Amino acid sequence: MRCRSTSIRQISIASEPHRTFFLKLEWAKDLGSGFVILLSNGVSAWSGEVSEEDVSREAQEIEMELKRYVGDLHLALTGEGTAAEGEYSFHLTPERPGRPLLQLSYEKVQNDISFRLGVVDLQAVPEPTEVIRELISHGLEQSARLQAKNQHLLEENQKLRREQEHITKEMERYVQGKETLERDLYSRFVLVLNEKKAKLRALQKRVKELEESIEKRKKADSEEHKALETAAGKSPGESDNGGSTEDEQETEPRQPLTQGCHFSHTPLKFPESHNFR
Repeated sequence: MRCRSTSIRQISIASEPHRTFFLKLEWAKDLGSGFVILLSNGVSAWSGEVSEEDVSREAQEIEMELKRYVGDLHLALTGEGTAAEGEYSFHLTPERPGRPLLQLSYEKVQNDISFRLGVVDLQAVPEPTEVIRELISHGLEQSARLQAKNQHLLEENQKLRREQEHITKEMERYVQGKETLERDLYSRFVLVLNEKKAKLRALQKRVKELEESIEKRKKADSEEHKALETAAGKSPGESDNGGSTEDEQETEPRQPLTQGCHFSHTPLKFPESHNFR
């Protein structure tokens, strides 16, 4: 089985809590296509292999979707990433007479309930020294990679800190400029507003004066119109010296015709020579 990815982690065995074990995992595409396990306690080493068929069978036995099952396997065996829920534990079954194999089982513990994800048979490695050397070499390489990555992150962090300080200073400068501009604009606004208010008051005063002038004009025109109507209502013969009208003359009492006149009661005599028929 040609492996392209490798992972090494330190694990604890529940049955042997005082001993330290190292678990090396190798796989090709993903754990669903099978993987190789190498277990060592620093003195001895054991190895075993899980095929693609074994993975599918284990997923079916616990009635879990294959994709989700492979994800749980990856979290349990590599320790990479964060488990969505629950924890993982390992158990090692010791060798039995007539069976020179160890069994390493891995379980998921969730809500105080554990269920087995899988089990692999391990066989003792004839040359554990070579295996331990590979573990140490891989550990050193991984440590060097992590150190280089850490150094890169430190440099990036320092760069980001410098950029942050520069941005902070620029922001402070922008804020000060903004406040100065706001004060300047507010001062100009107040001046313009006062000028507009003065012009508005002047216009209001002028409008009031025009309204009063128009009102006076209307009043004068009304009085003049009334005077003209009064003058038009007088008769042509009316004098300005208080002469009476025809109605007044008619209302004056008429004097009797005999007033001031004396008539003679002497009978009229006609000449005899005249004959009247």
